[in-house]
Amino acid sequence: MGKTSKNNTKPKDQHSNRLVYGIIFLFSFLLYGQTISYDYTLDDSIVIKSNNFTREGIQGIPDLLQYDTFTGFFGIQKKLVAGGRYRPLSLITFAIEYELFGLNPGISHFINILLYGLTGALLYRILLMLLIRFQSKRWYYSIPFITTMLFLAHPLHTEVVANIKGRDEIMTFLGSLWALFLSLKYLQNPRIKYLIYSFIAFFLGLLSKENTITFLAVIPFAVYFFSETKFRQIAIITIPLLLASVIFLLIRQSILGDFSAPVARELMNNPFLDASISEKFATIFYTLGLYLKLIFFPHPLTYDYYPKHIPILSWGDFGAWFSLLLYVAMGVFALWGLKKKSLPAFAIWFYLATLSVVSNLVFPVGTFMNERFVYISSLAFSLVLGWALVEKLPQWIPNQSRYVKTLPIILGVLLLSYSLKTWTRNPAWENDFTLFTTDVETSVNSAKGNAAVASKYREAAEVPGILPAERDKNYRKAIEHWDKALTIHPKYYDVALDLGLTQFKYDQNIEKTLTYLKKAYQINPDNTKGYQFYSAILKDIENPQVKLNFYLEYNQAFPKRYYVLYEIGSTYGRDLNDLDQAIRFLLEATQVNPKGSEAWKDLGVAYGFKGDYETAIAHSKKALELKPDDAQTWVNIALTYKNLGNETEAAKYFKRAAEIDPKYKDLQP
Repeated sequence: MGKTSKNNTKPKDQHSNRLVYGIIFLFSFLLYGQTISYDYTLDDSIVIKSNNFTREGIQGIPDLLQYDTFTGFFGIQKKLVAGGRYRPLSLITFAIEYELFGLNPGISHFINILLYGLTGALLYRILLMLLIRFQSKRWYYSIPFITTMLFLAHPLHTEVVANIKGRDEIMTFLGSLWALFLSLKYLQNPRIKYLIYSFIAFFLGLLSKENTITFLAVIPFAVYFFSETKFRQIAIITIPLLLASVIFLLIRQSILGDFSAPVARELMNNPFLDASISEKFATIFYTLGLYLKLIFFPHPLTYDYYPKHIPILSWGDFGAWFSLLLYVAMGVFALWGLKKKSLPAFAIWFYLATLSVVSNLVFPVGTFMNERFVYISSLAFSLVLGWALVEKLPQWIPNQSRYVKTLPIILGVLLLSYSLKTWTRNPAWENDFTLFTTDVETSVNSAKGNAAVASKYREAAEVPGILPAERDKNYRKAIEHWDKALTIHPKYYDVALDLGLTQFKYDQNIEKTLTYLKKAYQINPDNTKGYQFYSAILKDIENPQVKLNFYLEYNQAFPKRYYVLYEIGSTYGRDLNDLDQAIRFLLEATQVNPKGSEAWKDLGVAYGFKGDYETAIAHSKKALELKPDDAQTWVNIALTYKNLGNETEAAKYFKRAAEIDPKYKDLQP
C-alpha cells in the first residue's frame, strides 16, 4: 500500500457500490428476518431478561463497566471460566434498548441483523481495498463480493445472529474490521485522525469481546500479504492497536484480576476436569478437526457441545491424529506461502490467529467448542472459496464461455444450499423450548442439554390450567431427561436436586425423592441448597402429616440439620398440636445451632401452651437476644407475662412490640 497503491485502491465499478451494499443488507435480512418475531433464548436471560444492571437501563451502565459481565445476573462476581468475562459493550447496547423499548426481543433481533449487514458491507469494502491484484471485470464475479455473500450465508453464523446474546461476537468482529479499514485508510492518506479512529474502533471491539486482540496479528499480516507497504508503516498502524490492547487489559485486570484465575472444579465449566494431559490435547485436536468439518459441511448444528456430547479421547483415536496432521499441514502451507504472499496462505494465518483464543490450547474456555467461536474464523473458508471460484476455476475450465456459465451455477448452488440450511436452522432459536428440544436430539449425550430440556418440560407441566394427563406427560419427560443427565454426569449436583424435586411434584413419592436428595448430599455434603429446594415445595402441601413424614425421613438420612429439626418441631407443634414432640425436636435444633432464633422463639410458644410460663419467657428472651427486632417475640413474652399476672412487664413488652411494628399498638393495655 502507501505510494505504490494509493492511486489504485478505487475499484473500477465504484458506481455499483451502493447497489452492492443494498444487496448485502437485503440478503442479511432475507437470511435472518424471520428471527425478528423470536423470543429471548439461551444466555439472553443472563445478559438481558434477568440481568439487574441491564434492566436499570442507562443508569445501569456504570455497573456494567465495573463488574464481570455476568455479575448483574448472579448478584456476585463469579468466575465460571478462567479469568472471568469482561465484555460490557454489548450489554450497554441492551441497557440502552431496555431504556427505550423495555423488554422487546424483536428490536434486539432487528439490531443484530442490522449489525450483521453492516459487518458484511464493511467486509466487502475492506476486501476491495486489499485485493487490488484480483480485480474482476464484473463486481458480481469478484472475490470481495463472492466472499462476502458466502460469509453472510454460512449456517454456522445462526447462533451468533439468531441468538441476541451473540451480538458480542458481531460487535467484536465489527470493531476489528473497522480498525483494519481505518488502518488501510491511514496507509492511503497518512493523517493522524485515522490512527486515533483505529484506536477507538479496536478498543470498542475489545470491550465487546477479547477475541479482537487476535487482530493485533491479523491487521499487520493483511497489509503485508496484500501490499508492498514497508515495515515502518506497518509498525505505525500497529501502535494504536497495541495501545488499545494494553489499556483494555489493564482495565480488565483491575476489575477481574489475573487471566490465570482458577477454573471452577465442575465438569460443566471445565470439560477436561477428569482428563489426563494426553487425553486433553487429543480431545482438543479432535474438536479443532470438527470445526473444519462444520465450516466445510455445516451439519448437524447445535448450541450444545458440553460434556459428554464430545467424549474424552486418547491419541489412540484416528480423529485426533487426523486433525493434528491436518493442522500441521496447514501450518506448513501457511509458512510456505508467507514469502509468496499467497491468498490461501493468508486465509490459513487468519483462521489460526482468530481461532487461537477459543481453541482451548491457550487457556480453557469452559466448553469443548462452540459454533459461535468460529464466526470470525469462518471468513477464511469463504475467502479461499471465493478465490478458487474467481482465480482457479478459469484454469480448470479454460473455455471462457463454459466458465461464464459454470460460475453462476456453482455460486448459486452454494448460496442456495447455505441459505436453505440457515433458514431451516433459524426456527430452533425461536425460544428456549424449541432450542432445547431440537438440539437435545443432536447432543444426545450432553448432560447440560438434557438438564436444560428437562427444566423446560417441568415448566410446561406447571402451566396454570394444564390438563392432568398433559401435566403428567411433561413431568415424565422432565424426569426422563434429568435421569439421563445424571447418568451421563453422576456428580451433577443441581440435576440430582431437580430430579428429586420433579419426582415429588409428579407423584409425591417421598422414598424416590429422598433417593435423589441423598445422591445430591453424597455429591456435595456441605451444600444447603437441597433443603431449600424441598422446603419450597412442601409449602404447597396442605397435609401436615405428608410434610412431617418427609422431614422425618430427611432427618433420618441427614441427621443434625438445624432447619430440618426446626421444621419437624414446628410441624408437630403448629399443625399437629403435639407439644412434647415439638419441644423435643426444637431443643435438638437449638443444640445443633444455638444461634437459630426461630427454634428459641417456637420453644417459647410451645412451653407457653403447656403452661410452663417461666421456661417460655426464658426461651423467648433467648430468641430476642438473637433477633431483637422481632415484634412477634416481644408480643409472645408480653402475653406470657400477662398469663403470669405481671401486668407491668406485659405492658413494657407490648409497648416495645408496638414501637417495632405499629400493627401491635392495639394490644397495649
